[in-house]
Amino acid sequence: TSTRVSEIESYSALLIMVSQEMLLMLSIMATSLLLFLSVYFMIILSDLESDYINSLDCSSRLNMWTIPRLVFMMGHSLLLLIQNSWLMLLISLPFTTWLVYSKLKVKEGDSGLYDPTVIHIRDNLRGAIKESLVYMGYHMASFFIYMWMLVSLMTMDTDSPGMSREVPW
Repeated sequence: TSTRVSEIESYSALLIMVSQEMLLMLSIMATSLLLFLSVYFMIILSDLESDYINSLDCSSRLNMWTIPRLVFMMGHSLLLLIQNSWLMLLISLPFTTWLVYSKLKVKEGDSGLYDPTVIHIRDNLRGAIKESLVYMGYHMASFFIYMWMLVSLMTMDTDSPGMSREVPW
């Protein structure tokens, strides 16, 4: 048990070494990448809706990015857990859980989360577009919240004079 305790102590020492600012910057980078992927998904789905690409191309392009998207969503949730940002983690978990559930729900013979034989059905396409819009809105809101958190964390410096002393009027 002493080796287990020393492992836990070394892990907590590692977490202390990583600053809160660095964790927020990593969250911003992960969220911006996920936002980019959500925009990409939206563009591809809109191209399918407009018949610019066929359902096979659409499905192969989207399925290629489904696993990396899932990995980044789980990594993002892990970053929130490390930051002890419980509210943002509670907001993030339904999105991550839904993506994991959707991936686990794929049948064995299907080509992936987006199946070319099913994606072209209007209700399925509309549902995929709405899901993509929800993810895009979530990632955009998260990005700006993390930016606000980072700026407010970096301006909490008590050694520098306040704004009222800097402005002469």
